[in-house]
Amino acid sequence: MFSPLQLAHNGSMIPQSFIDSLLQRVDILELVGAHVQLKKAGANYSGLCPFHTEKSPSFTVSPSKQFYHCFGCGAHGTAIGFVIEHLGLSFPQAVEDLARRIGVEVPQEASPEDNKPARESQARLQDRMLAAAKFYQRRLKESVEAIDYLKGRGITGETAARFHLGFAPEGWQPLQAVFGDYDHPELAQVGLVITSEDDGRQKRYDRFRNRLMFPILSARGDVIGFGARTLGTDEPKYLNSPETPLFVKGLSLYGMFEARQAIRASGEVWVVEGYMDVVALAQHGIGHVVATLGTATTAEHLRVLSRLTSRLVFMFDGDAAGRGAAAKALEVALPYAQERLLMRFAFLPAEHDPDSFVRAHGPEALRSHVDAAAPLSAFLAARATEGQDLSAPEGRAAATVEARRLLGLMPPSDLRNQIASSMAAQLGADAVSLGATRLTRAAAEPPPATGVRGLGFSQRSAGRASAGRRASPVTPLSVRLLQIAVRMPTLAQTLSEPARAQMPREQLIALDWLAERAAHQGGGFAALYEALQRDAPAPIGRLVSEAMAPEPGLDDSAESAPDQLRDAFLQASRGLELRELEARAAVLAGNPSDVVQLAALRTLHQEIATLRKSLMR
Repeated sequence: MFSPLQLAHNGSMIPQSFIDSLLQRVDILELVGAHVQLKKAGANYSGLCPFHTEKSPSFTVSPSKQFYHCFGCGAHGTAIGFVIEHLGLSFPQAVEDLARRIGVEVPQEASPEDNKPARESQARLQDRMLAAAKFYQRRLKESVEAIDYLKGRGITGETAARFHLGFAPEGWQPLQAVFGDYDHPELAQVGLVITSEDDGRQKRYDRFRNRLMFPILSARGDVIGFGARTLGTDEPKYLNSPETPLFVKGLSLYGMFEARQAIRASGEVWVVEGYMDVVALAQHGIGHVVATLGTATTAEHLRVLSRLTSRLVFMFDGDAAGRGAAAKALEVALPYAQERLLMRFAFLPAEHDPDSFVRAHGPEALRSHVDAAAPLSAFLAARATEGQDLSAPEGRAAATVEARRLLGLMPPSDLRNQIASSMAAQLGADAVSLGATRLTRAAAEPPPATGVRGLGFSQRSAGRASAGRRASPVTPLSVRLLQIAVRMPTLAQTLSEPARAQMPREQLIALDWLAERAAHQGGGFAALYEALQRDAPAPIGRLVSEAMAPEPGLDDSAESAPDQLRDAFLQASRGLELRELEARAAVLAGNPSDVVQLAALRTLHQEIATLRKSLMR
């Protein structure tokens, strides 16, 4: 049974009926056309793919199916998927964005976890953070010390305004000027004030004092936390908001909201370690930069960034601390390493961080430095062999053990096989012992996504797999049935038992999933795709996604000649029925002395002849 609701960002539920209606009302051609120059190409429209760099258009939009597909990188989806992938929003945020475009409100039904007071509390916390950010911005204009510091780092007022920089003045309770209810628990809840006990009395004071303030924004542009740099001698030099109901360090990246469009335009993202690095590089025209927030790179960071681009550069200081951070980032990245996601590791000279390097040598020198950055494969090899004497068997053996451990963190893939083979040659080891495997079809594909969108890889990888395979010029009948059924799901309910007996198990499960959905829910091609992302188990998701890939003949029939589509389904079904009858006949023919079996065999031969004649029409 299919869940009729989708979880919204505030804990309430978005009815599935509204999502289906939304997909029918939103014009995907208008939506995509605002970001991609499209030209008419038959029944569809084509243009250059916004998800990868290409010179010839391989990206298509189907107005009738309300669906997009790229034959180059495999990206595909509905209007909701396009907003998620292109703008980097979550599923609920994408639904809200599309609803605003057509002037409707998103209805929400309460879930057991949801209640109105909780939503109102979160809204109040966001208001507190916004009020504090505006206060800090106003005080920056009054601080000669803070302005001089920014000027000394080459930061203009325009760049400071773009990043909403501010200044937290000295004193114990400057925020009293903003919040008349300074003693309210919400201020401590969002990390703006600190409470402590002194001789039995509770003390309350501002967390940030005499510091340059860097507001941290969510994907929606809401202030969720602050980074702060001291302008005096206070320790620590950098101070972050604590984790709060709004802010989780491992889920957030500084500058992500401001850098989103630059990441799209450049096709890559640089991950640095400091707020000031992000601001300074933006000042020099390098806007596709984000920073981790006092924590190592996390899997969530990779998930968010991979939605926006397939090229990541991790930039670290060249000192021991920087290399240690890079080693941690490598191990986080390895489980998600695959052919489509190019990751590189750039190390600056020991005396520089990105801010000082770009001020000393200029943006072009930094770009050149990044262009020469080591790919993930080279950095993995360097980590495995670091400190080992490869001229000695002991050194090669120790390096082999470490290489095996690191490669074991990667999923089976051509990339892992290539690295294993290269390192085996370097170390005099066996590639299989390092992790090289013979890839099956399932192993060659990325692990299935969890939840609605998973790591952001699933929509592209499934499409790309089907786009890249050329196993046979003849489409198997079971595959053809799936291709037709995704365009007319009610046909999945009509498959005969003899035909079902000849269907591979996974494909039969996929057809039954389509039949169940047709029985319980309506909606078009786009609604089916969203249901697939939400409800279908991984094997079904892969098979149905592949079946959804554009097929001009089937797509034209689905739009203008549905009877032809029904006939095609019936013919494919009869083809499988014929196979089943022939298989039964072969079994009966194995015992020609049995009179009863001979009679049954003659009957089967008649049915086979009739079926063959119908297939010849």
